[in-house]
Amino acid sequence: MLLAFGGGLLVFLALAAFCIKLVFNTTPSWLPPPENASPEAPDLQSAPRQDLVNFRAEEDRQLKMLGWVDRSAGIARIPIDDAMWAVVNNGLPDWSQPDATAPEPGDCNLLAAAVPRTSQAQNCQQQSGEARR
Repeated sequence: MLLAFGGGLLVFLALAAFCIKLVFNTTPSWLPPPENASPEAPDLQSAPRQDLVNFRAEEDRQLKMLGWVDRSAGIARIPIDDAMWAVVNNGLPDWSQPDATAPEPGDCNLLAAAVPRTSQAQNCQQQSGEARR
């Protein structure tokens, strides 16, 4: 009786495995194999150490350089040593309190202070003056 049960269990498992293979076969038979079975090799660096040295040198140059990041937005880059001395001398700003000198959205003070003679600044001031009335 135990032998019959074991044999029946093996037949059942074999039949179940065959049915699962038929139902869940993940390789579609209608697609042809790809022509180039191996993908192209990735582009490798020919001199990774020199590339890293060049990358770090460029970063160091950027950290020591004074210049504009976005001149139209008034964002400048200062040397890292100067920035650290500014923090030492002045401390960190209190970011929890809103800046009293920061213009409100729609306020033209920043635009007028940066470029007062432009037509955009004059139009903004005229429009904000009309909106206040």
